[in-house]
Amino acid sequence: MRIALVIDSIMRGGAERQALYAARGLARQGCDVELVYYTRSPQFDYEASLAGSAKLTCLPKEDRPLRFLARLRAHLAGRGFEVVHSFKGTPCLYGGLAARLAGVPVIVGSYRGGRYVEGRAMRLAHRWLSRVQSAWVVNSEAVVEELVRHVHARRGRCHVVRNAIDVEAFRPTLDPSRARAKLGLDPGCETVTILAVLRPEKNHGLFLEAAVRVARARPRACFLVVGEGPERGAIEVALARLGLGERVRLLGMRADVPDVLAATDVSVLTSVYEGLSNTLMESLAASVPVVSTHHAGVESLVRDGAEGFVVPQGDARALADRVIELLADPPQRARMGRSGRERVAAHYGLDAMAAALLALYERLRAGGRAAP
Repeated sequence: MRIALVIDSIMRGGAERQALYAARGLARQGCDVELVYYTRSPQFDYEASLAGSAKLTCLPKEDRPLRFLARLRAHLAGRGFEVVHSFKGTPCLYGGLAARLAGVPVIVGSYRGGRYVEGRAMRLAHRWLSRVQSAWVVNSEAVVEELVRHVHARRGRCHVVRNAIDVEAFRPTLDPSRARAKLGLDPGCETVTILAVLRPEKNHGLFLEAAVRVARARPRACFLVVGEGPERGAIEVALARLGLGERVRLLGMRADVPDVLAATDVSVLTSVYEGLSNTLMESLAASVPVVSTHHAGVESLVRDGAEGFVVPQGDARALADRVIELLADPPQRARMGRSGRERVAAHYGLDAMAAALLALYERLRAGGRAAP
């Protein structure tokens, strides 16, 4: 089967990693796969090897959307793709419309966030897309409800395919002391890390509030903030206001997340909403216990008390208490870390995701009704 996956970029991020994993897994299933993207960012792009044997093609948009749309349509028509599957809100429109104009028989869109947050214009565009494309692929049941509510998607055309993780890519290659030394940390410190793009929905303010409490109880604790985004300025202001000083390091975008996780004792996620969190998957794959706020999809990854802890939204005290508990109990951290790695390895492998996608494509291509 000849398949095109369309996304805006391959810059480091959750949806981008999942698109690359999908390309890699589908190629391993014997498909002819091409991942098409339209924004290049060499400093922050993932390594092409993440896509395995799948082909990567950049068709630059260059702020010329209509010209890009025509170019994408010609590319899809010229290659004879049978399936076009687009990831994220805006790429779904480009990919869906170009595929429709190119006469591609199977058109699939993916919406990954746990909450539908698009404005009126995008919502109307997605409603049109829901009528003309074959299916939506989402990563949690909560996203199905969001699409049904906001873009009037037919429930029978929404299909849950869980995110995947390359577990071996997150197996630690450095011991904690060496990993901390690489980051310029004291080898004996206790490290609490948040891996998340710096956007409002990730709620870094709650992480910092909890960090104040943890810092008081654990004098050797330090805190790592990994990611970039529009909230960086606000986070810097909050750091000064809270007096955390050198206890918190803003590491920006990192290409060595497995090494950062090797230096981490506890991974924290404070999101207001998520679909199926890549941060949690990566932390568990690296055998790091997690403390997460409760959001749709978290139970699919973290069983409270097994792979980590789940705390109420907005509760800095509960968050800090669980982090302190884990920092004080290395055997519990090790036990939860093992459970987390075993869980993602058993349920969230690349081949399982690729097989689910390919089965859906085949049913849609055959014209049969694909069961949601």
